[in-house]
Amino acid sequence: MKKTIAFLFILSFVLQAKAQRFNSIAIAAGVTYANQKYLIAEPSELSRKKYVLGFNVAVFGEFFTRDYVRWVTEIQYNQKGSIDPQPKGNYPNQLQYLCWNNYAKIRYEMDRIIPYILIGPRLEYTMAQSITSPSTPGPYLPLHVSPAVGAGVEFINYYNIKFFVEGFYNPDVMPAYIQPEVHVFNKDFELRVGLKYEFKSRRESCNTPTYIEQ
Repeated sequence: MKKTIAFLFILSFVLQAKAQRFNSIAIAAGVTYANQKYLIAEPSELSRKKYVLGFNVAVFGEFFTRDYVRWVTEIQYNQKGSIDPQPKGNYPNQLQYLCWNNYAKIRYEMDRIIPYILIGPRLEYTMAQSITSPSTPGPYLPLHVSPAVGAGVEFINYYNIKFFVEGFYNPDVMPAYIQPEVHVFNKDFELRVGLKYEFKSRRESCNTPTYIEQ
């Protein structure tokens, strides 16, 4: 089942690439700072857990060549979870997600940098889970949807390969874990760096400096 879901994500990414003209393709990696909140039914309370550090890696394509708005579709591996402090000790929870992310990218070109913001949904598939908290004895949902908002900076140069830095905030609006006695919501902050290859035929004159011989 896991291989099937992964294959479908990748196939969807490839099919979209063929259906649309690429502006660029990129790879990124970074760290994920994640925690969870438990919505407990009896007694009714909201319990926030401790943060854990994980990592993430992604490959994505950027479409269209409009000055201010682009579309980004991405396949991402991301680690989430928390530490659940209990009277008998701390219980770590780790979740590994394969995500299909789609963002509207709003950008503004300047002389040396291109700042931008990203906003859109993520479809998250639970690849693996290591749960030790006694409050969550059952499995997490295999699929759920979450929103993400991010900001980044791309550095302009004379070449097709561009360096960029991005940060994301990704809170759950639907539970990642559902049982009658408790619902669990993920939240994370992501920082990542990457390289983007801009196809030569798609390079904008204002994005890439032009050298003119005198």
